[in-house]
Parts: sequence; C-alpha cells; structure tokens
Amino acid sequence: MIKHGFKITGDEKIPAPLSPNIHDTVLELVNRYVEKNGEILDLGAGEGEFTRRLIAANYNAHAVDGLDIHWKNPEIPLLLADLDKDFVAELSVDGKKYDAIVAIEIIEHLENPFAFLRQCAGLLKPNGLLFVTSPNVESITSRIIFLYTGRLIAFGKGETLRPAHITPLFKWKFDLGFEEAGFEYVWEGFNRISYRIGNNPHNKVGSLAARLLRHFVKGEKDGENRIIVARRKAHTNGDS
Repeated sequence: MIKHGFKITGDEKIPAPLSPNIHDTVLELVNRYVEKNGEILDLGAGEGEFTRRLIAANYNAHAVDGLDIHWKNPEIPLLLADLDKDFVAELSVDGKKYDAIVAIEIIEHLENPFAFLRQCAGLLKPNGLLFVTSPNVESITSRIIFLYTGRLIAFGKGETLRPAHITPLFKWKFDLGFEEAGFEYVWEGFNRISYRIGNNPHNKVGSLAARLLRHFVKGEKDGENRIIVARRKAHTNGDS
C-alpha cells in the first residue's frame, strides 16, 4: 500500500502515496507518466531486475551498466558504458533519443552528478522524462548518524569505497543540477519514512532520538530515498 510522498504542483507540495519498495515506487511512476511501448534507458541496471520489470510492463527497455559482473538476466542485452564519462555518443546510435531514462540509486556513485544530468538531457527527446533516486542524506536519521559518526546515511566507512557511494546529494544540489541541465520537476517525493539505524543499543537510542528531534529541525527530514521525476524542457540546446 502506497503511503508516503509528495506530488509537486508548481510551488505547492501535496501529499501523495508511495510504496516502501523503491522499485515498486519507480515502476508506478513510470506507468503513470510514460506511454506503453516507450523507449526507456535503465542506467546503472545492476542485476537487471528493474529492466526485466520494465519489459514485462510493455516498455522497450534498454539496460546500461559500467560492468557486467552482476548481470543476472542473460536473455536481455546489456549495453556497457562508463557513466562518469561522455556516454551520449555510445547510447545515441544514429542520433537515437529516448522517451525516458531511469537511474535508480546510481547518481551517488558518480564523480560528477551535474555532468550526468547533462548527459541524460542529451539522450532524451524534448519533453522526455528522467527518473532519479538517491539516499536522502537530509533525513533526520542521517543527521543523527552524522552527529555521532561524522558520516551521512548510506555513506558509512564501508559504503564509500569505489565504486560505491562517493557523492552525497542534498536537495539544493539536485535543484541546481536539474535546472542547469534544462529540466523541470514533474514529481518529487520519498519511498518511505524510516527511523531505523540498526539493532544495537546505541543505534536504538539514535532511532529514538530521530523520532523526537524531527519536530524541531527543518529541511527534507523525512523519507529514506529521494525520488525525482523531471521533464526535459522542449527548447534546450541540441533540439532540432
């Protein structure tokens, strides 16, 4: 059952339901905004589970990843591309453009998220959609973790070894990056609200503190993973 999130209408945030499972949430949003049989790139496809679900939902999905060592869907072709470099030329054969791009929990792995968003814009048709998710480092849980470890949620000592999480993204950075790349927000929200930090006594105390302190802090304090759906503006550089 979808329970948490926000739908963006102009400058207004209206409560909208969301699934706790991030793949379910993104697939629901794709179904809402992308027409069936649309051409979709799944960037950072990993094992291929979400690509498989897109194909099952009647989309023409194309999987892309930097490595093939985790790929578990041999019946689906996997395109290899370095998402830290200029990948438009590799994925836009004969000038091909896509209706939508999905990037689930990948942008925080990259050295330059601003360049990544510009590359995505170069692969989308005018009014094409980009679906991006990333850990919400502004959550109250993340703030508690930072208070006693000096690290953000999802950016712990063991989580920041390449090619893992190296670039935390705050809302202001997303806003700036999407705007500069020629996008406008269609929807913004979170997959779920979670205060859990762990099971040991120190973490349980932290979880309790997060629940209590959330009422006294500002910002995007709720939500475990940020989800953004953005539309490439029709009149941007590169349009014919």
